[in-house]
Amino acid sequence: MAVVSFIFGLVFGSFFNVVIYRLPRKEYTINRPARSFCPSCGHELVWKDNIPLLSYIVLRGRCRYCGTRIPIRYPVVEAITAVSFTINALIFPVPQALALDLVAAGLIISSFIDLEHYLIPDTGIILIGIGAVLFSYYQGRFPEILIHAALVTGAMVAFFLIANAVKKDSFGFGDVELIGALSLASGLLGSLYTVLFSSIAALLTYLVIIGVKGEKFEGTKQIPFGPFIAIGGYTAILLLDELRLLYGLVG
Repeated sequence: MAVVSFIFGLVFGSFFNVVIYRLPRKEYTINRPARSFCPSCGHELVWKDNIPLLSYIVLRGRCRYCGTRIPIRYPVVEAITAVSFTINALIFPVPQALALDLVAAGLIISSFIDLEHYLIPDTGIILIGIGAVLFSYYQGRFPEILIHAALVTGAMVAFFLIANAVKKDSFGFGDVELIGALSLASGLLGSLYTVLFSSIAALLTYLVIIGVKGEKFEGTKQIPFGPFIAIGGYTAILLLDELRLLYGLVG
């Protein structure tokens, strides 16, 4: 099952790259144009240009037709999708793993669009929400998970209003939606750890970046928070049973 999940992850990761590129751009749709193409020269890609990971390696990271460097995002998305699908298959029974694959898909799409465009698409939120509800259902935590999600979303909306009243645009509503959708799988406890893990990941990443660049710490600097929520939320879901056991909520 793990090997099959890895292969399917590579295939779906290749498709997610199409979604990530086209979804924020009004001139494209997911299925139009029908064939993948080089964003630089516009040349349609043939099958041997679209083999996940392998094509990037064989082409040495450059377009076959114009020689333009292919963004590293493409193999990274394929690898992350394959690894996350494999982890899901190794840890959870098939129904839960497939549900969590939907969550991972939404997180990956949302994260990489947020990194480039500073926005979290509704498509990603919907995928996460559907996968999260199914995940909780297969774990026997439905419908009480809806109460947890309502409490988490309410708290995040309040935080959004307060934060933006203090400083405009300090916290995006897409982040609220992302945490709210994840709470349908992680519940109240998992959501607290989602915020904790994502905040730590964001801070450490920012410190590394400014350290490498030799810049000074700026508390007002804006960074896309969606990818860190994705890391924190996914980690919290994977550790959810251990966290619940830690607080005596199971067994």
